[in-house]
Amino acid sequence: MFKPAQGLLLLLMFLLVACMPNKEQRDIYVVPQCIASQSQCQINIAQARYDILFNVKSVTPEQPFSIIVKSKSLDGNVLISGYLEGKEMYMGKIPLFFEKDEAGNFVAPTMLGSCAEKEMIWRMWLIISDEKHPSKTQPVFIDFTSYRH
Repeated sequence: MFKPAQGLLLLLMFLLVACMPNKEQRDIYVVPQCIASQSQCQINIAQARYDILFNVKSVTPEQPFSIIVKSKSLDGNVLISGYLEGKEMYMGKIPLFFEKDEAGNFVAPTMLGSCAEKEMIWRMWLIISDEKHPSKTQPVFIDFTSYRH
């Protein structure tokens, strides 16, 4: 016979297993990298080189991902902002909120909406500014593709 404590323990274990993300969802994140559909992986602004990376192999609508801006010249004076917009189809502007991580990189978690097309080209606008040299601020863009499954 089951005791009430055993039944509660079984129910609790079932609920914990049922709430775990599926393996497919856990495996979409990778070490930050340049993705194949990116128009450029590095940008140069004011004599500094910035790597623009993603934490996924490819971008899928309605799946969260992060954009990482990495540079050896990042310091406390650099500010990064930006937004995403559809290149050929208006999907509104998706703001990017960059925060510095423990490694000193700027990271913006985000997600894209889905549209009727299987593939959609997105334009990421980045504004990288240095508080010491505000006149050197210039917006740059990088195009990349999202793939709906």
